[in-house]
Amino acid sequence: MNLMKQPWVPVRLRAGAAKGRMLTLEDLLCGREEWEIALPRDDLEMACLQLLISFVQVMFPPDDAPALRQRAKSPLSPEEFADGADKLSDWFDLDHPEWPFMQTRGVKADEATPIQKLLIGLPEGNNHAFFNQPGEIRYLGAPATAIALFHQAVNCPSFGGGFKGGLRGGAPITTLVSGTHLRETIWRNVLTRESIADLLPTYDFDLAHDQPTWVQPIKAGETFPTSRIGLLRGLFWQPAHVGLVRSDDDQPCQLLGGEPGSAYTGFFKEKFTYTAEGAPWSHPHGALQITTKKGKREERFLSFTTTAPAWTLLSEFVVPRGSKQDPEGSRPASAIAQFGKTWPRKSLPLLVGGYRSNQASVIERRHELFSLASGWDQAGNNLKHLVELALKSRDALRKKLFYVGKGNKDKGFKGLGVGLQQTGETLFFRRTERLIQNALADVAFDDAQFNIHRKNFVAVLADVCQDIFGELTGPYAAKPELVPIIAVARAGLGADLASLKQEVQADGR
Repeated sequence: MNLMKQPWVPVRLRAGAAKGRMLTLEDLLCGREEWEIALPRDDLEMACLQLLISFVQVMFPPDDAPALRQRAKSPLSPEEFADGADKLSDWFDLDHPEWPFMQTRGVKADEATPIQKLLIGLPEGNNHAFFNQPGEIRYLGAPATAIALFHQAVNCPSFGGGFKGGLRGGAPITTLVSGTHLRETIWRNVLTRESIADLLPTYDFDLAHDQPTWVQPIKAGETFPTSRIGLLRGLFWQPAHVGLVRSDDDQPCQLLGGEPGSAYTGFFKEKFTYTAEGAPWSHPHGALQITTKKGKREERFLSFTTTAPAWTLLSEFVVPRGSKQDPEGSRPASAIAQFGKTWPRKSLPLLVGGYRSNQASVIERRHELFSLASGWDQAGNNLKHLVELALKSRDALRKKLFYVGKGNKDKGFKGLGVGLQQTGETLFFRRTERLIQNALADVAFDDAQFNIHRKNFVAVLADVCQDIFGELTGPYAAKPELVPIIAVARAGLGADLASLKQEVQADGR
């Protein structure tokens, strides 16, 4: 299957019939119909979107912001599409005799890995899960295989020990801008040549020097600087040696269904090593965090490392932080930063996706859409402030629940003997999720009324914290010896929350 010529994009009409179909890339980019991606998993839908963005990025980079805005409004002509796609079609063929898409010919392995292993999070071999069983998916059609192969290489943990991970690390968070329909969403995330020049200052847009890893392979044991990686090579970086195993006969895809067609039953994978030196490659689809440890600058792409929800990282996703005087901070994904400049005064529909993992195993899957009100790009510190207020409220609740569980020997207060802080935190995140999402969507961050909004915001957070504290400690209040610690902790929580309200009152922002 050639991704430039054949239908592989699973879609359904944004309004109307729910029945899906497969589009060619040309159908999608040159047609006026309003489509949305139709896949049975949110992570694969985001991977499909990222794959489409990457294709369009390397084929049709607009010169500047006006050109990008025009692209988002109007479809490409068939002639424009052919001009960009024809020169790359050999590189994006899943079964090309020399350069199969994201694969290596002649992979050496004792046996094939079942194709289900490409669908991150599903069990295979010795892994087990509650809802899915090994061997549940034995055949993947070509469209699903191409999407899963790209996703595994770019967004997922490695295959395990001895296998390299992607350029952004093992399980990076991807942040993109959503649109009203699929074609608009794609263009909103495509960087202009001006933005690419800021991101990759030495990049020359010469495909003779920017070839994917399956055309110009990484040499085993090779050491090279990340600065040498071009735009196309980086967007389609394949860190592993993989070779697909095609079924002897046509089969229906067990993920997407449909009529029998070309299908894959597994893949060969082979360990090999290399060393990429220097700062992480400047990938445009993720936020970078910058820290200093023992005088040494460290950069890494954000990933989910705790159970805290995605909104706790929103300021890192959209607000640039750091300066020459204070090098620590964060850098939003280039697509997010460009959107604020290209479409100023627009609300930001932010797509966030990623996994929480333990080495090569996925523990949790998170894919969410946040709507940030207008002004997010001009008053980012106010957005950061709202997130901090919510986290400070959470911290106050955690500390007092820890205190009430442990007690205070110096004052003779017996503790409950159980740790309630984690349960309290979980309840806080669950009960404030809608509140926080509504605040982010409804508050104009650079509006004169922002101060009133945030006072109301912190007052509601305080009520939630006090309710949770009461629910968790109430059953223990029947024991007289536990009443003192509960009373002291409750009073302390009230004082901390009142102090937070006073802080907001005194802050004249």
